[in-house]
Amino acid sequence: MACAANLGKLGVMRTQAVWVLRGLWFFLPLTVGQAGSNAIASAGHAVPFVMTAGLWTLWAAGMLAAMVPVPITLTTLRVLATGTLPLATWALVNTDFGAIAMLASAHAFALVLVALNSLVGDRFVDGGSYGDERRMLLRPPSHVGYVLVPIVTALVIGGTATGPLLLGNRQWVLGAIATALGVTSIAIGARALHQLTQRWVIFVPTGMVMHDLTVTTEPVLFRRTAIERLGAALDGSPARDLSNAAAGLLLECELTDPAPLGLRDPGDRSGATLTDVRRFLFCPSRPGELLDEAERRNIPTD
Repeated sequence: MACAANLGKLGVMRTQAVWVLRGLWFFLPLTVGQAGSNAIASAGHAVPFVMTAGLWTLWAAGMLAAMVPVPITLTTLRVLATGTLPLATWALVNTDFGAIAMLASAHAFALVLVALNSLVGDRFVDGGSYGDERRMLLRPPSHVGYVLVPIVTALVIGGTATGPLLLGNRQWVLGAIATALGVTSIAIGARALHQLTQRWVIFVPTGMVMHDLTVTTEPVLFRRTAIERLGAALDGSPARDLSNAAAGLLLECELTDPAPLGLRDPGDRSGATLTDVRRFLFCPSRPGELLDEAERRNIPTD
């Protein structure tokens, strides 16, 4: 009963978080949009028109993404939400810290916090589930989440904005070069960021699937009857670490018998080794909810 109550509360919290995100996105034109328009109003040539048209297009894309919670729209929405912060900061500096620009900065900051919230990520990832599935996001490796993701996101945002603005300012050669580079950075960067939303633990009627192709060569099903224990990692456990050096609470899964896993070589992702694993560690985004879901599906937990 306690497990069912916890899962019910989680469902309500996920729904509320997504609606807060949608509300914050809906009102962006009144704050960040207006601040950006004020800051660019004196620019020459077609720059104000290009920026206005671009912002409305991106706002519409973000609104659509917010209304369709699936993994690919999570990537889109998080990149777009992050892009509002440098725009609001730039507007704040260029309007001498005006009231609208200050409000826009606060709005953008709140939007980024909500878009990156694990409740939002959990809802969007689970939006791709089929039937009696439950998908739960895994945390990214520390060096990826704290270093590479911000860098790649900045390149995608810069690649989106730089080329059109240069062309709007009639800098044809630089604009064409920046646009070509921008298209390349968007294609490569978006694909890399989207891969992070493809790392899940999936609960299915027969058990639990580890879907992390950065660690294993293929998704692996662990049948419910083959799982002896699922719980917090024990101190000094000899379990195989499949968390990919993620920062967060590690969970440990102990199997009744060793299972053969195709594990990728950390130094060479193209290489893999078939290894028998009986105990392994992983790092979910929301470990408490994962254990509640496992308990609901009669998987032994502690």
